[in-house]
Amino acid sequence: MSPAPSTSTGPHPAAGGTARVTRVTRVARAARADLRTAGYAFLALPAGLAAAALVLLGRPARAARLRARLTGGGAAWTGGRALARTVLGLPLDAAAFVLIGYALFNSGRNFAYPLWYLDTDYHQAWGGPTMAGVWSVHALGWLLCLAVLLHWPVRLLAKGQRALDRRLAGGGGVRPSSRGGVSRG
Repeated sequence: MSPAPSTSTGPHPAAGGTARVTRVTRVARAARADLRTAGYAFLALPAGLAAAALVLLGRPARAARLRARLTGGGAAWTGGRALARTVLGLPLDAAAFVLIGYALFNSGRNFAYPLWYLDTDYHQAWGGPTMAGVWSVHALGWLLCLAVLLHWPVRLLAKGQRALDRRLAGGGGVRPSSRGGVSRG
């Protein structure tokens, strides 16, 4: 007698269906964490410059609130600490801003390839001779570069920024989350 046919509509766990869903979920979570980390790293320079301007204009409490809002810190931030964070973190913040700005600019260029290069001779470009081939090669290639760029260099810069935040805030509520972002404590 043969076994009864399976009535489930989903993939069979023994066939690796569950592992695939778990892997996709894990990659999606990592991508969201990388984007959140990149967002904080990118905003560190403009927020720091705004905080420094507020301190220099005699509004240190507002500067401290701005820094606390970005980092998740509480009452540990003061105007002087916010100014010190801007000055000491300038190399990290500027590097993160330039790197993420480059990634944003090139994302626009590669994902919108037909808008940028439609009037050029794209027949000899990678993926040519059709625009669809050129577009897909450039979009997928940049997506891979973007994943590497956001995963390692930006994460390292953000880790340095968070360490500086913790040091200057005296550990007052700023701690890195397990997913690369900043959690409030």
